[in-house]
Amino acid sequence: MEIDLSTDIDRISWQELARLFELAPLGKKREPEQLEIAFRNSMLKVFAFQGEKLIGAGRALSDGVWRAAIYDVAVFPEYQGRGIGSMIVRHLIDSAKVDVIMLYAAPGKSEFYERFGFRKMVTAMAIMPSEDEARKRGLIE
Repeated sequence: MEIDLSTDIDRISWQELARLFELAPLGKKREPEQLEIAFRNSMLKVFAFQGEKLIGAGRALSDGVWRAAIYDVAVFPEYQGRGIGSMIVRHLIDSAKVDVIMLYAAPGKSEFYERFGFRKMVTAMAIMPSEDEARKRGLIE
């Protein structure tokens, strides 16, 4: 299976990317228009294709000097476990070229990211739209 990583955002069907996020699954449903804004506003983005078929994606915010944060790494379920997520994460890490890279991971996915050197932070904090829902999903204490 040949996988092509691309940073060409013009190749993306935002409806297909929304479908990817829904099936991966990555939490709540994402609207195509909002995904387009988020990916276009991200300094780093990468998409995985098999032929012309979108099979994975990821993005990162960065100041280009000291810090970057990886978000939204997703692979269609039928392609998971084949190293595609690892290719996406490795591409984002290598492209960031900053001192510290942080990561927002779905609950239960920490072990996957630990393979790249990510460690849980003691001082990370977040404001969530619904604290009760965030607690239920295991996002906050």
